[in-house]
Amino acid sequence: MRLAGSRPGRASVAVSLAFVAAAVGGCANFSQMQFHTDHIVKFTAPESRAKLTLPVTLRWQVSGFRVAGPAKGLASEPASKDAGYFALFVDRAPIKPGQTLAAVAGDDPSCIASAGCPDRSYLADHQVYWTTSSTFTLREVDALDTRDNWQLHEVTIVLLDTDGRRIGEHAYYRDFKLKRSTLS
Repeated sequence: MRLAGSRPGRASVAVSLAFVAAAVGGCANFSQMQFHTDHIVKFTAPESRAKLTLPVTLRWQVSGFRVAGPAKGLASEPASKDAGYFALFVDRAPIKPGQTLAAVAGDDPSCIASAGCPDRSYLADHQVYWTTSSTFTLREVDALDTRDNWQLHEVTIVLLDTDGRRIGEHAYYRDFKLKRSTLS
């Protein structure tokens, strides 16, 4: 027992530090974490944080992934993690792994009531696009809720298999700046 105003002894400080070190060390098992960088998609244009004007053309290179369009009918190839196409999300979070672009619509009553929704038009209205090309041109970008004269926008690319499901957790980012007065 320690009396008020007395200092703890060196032994009790050492025991306390040993306890904290053991507790923290036991919580941090970094060997089981699977962080790694992949280079399936590598942006080639524009430069990160470049000041641009619309339209903005994005370009990227692909390695270790075969570009194949969405499945259409019986002759389509089976879905795999090695082939598919790209989904682009502008200033918004991408769909989760395993989801399709239908997740963008969620429970939107206007989309549920329309056959074939979400279609390309619906997705574009929500700043989501898909392509089989390694180039994509953004003709419109929504203004952000900031008063900044130059607004920082971000495009996220994820991979979709031929069934339109997001493959894994990989995501590839490119940011760029647009003058607020030019945005919709």
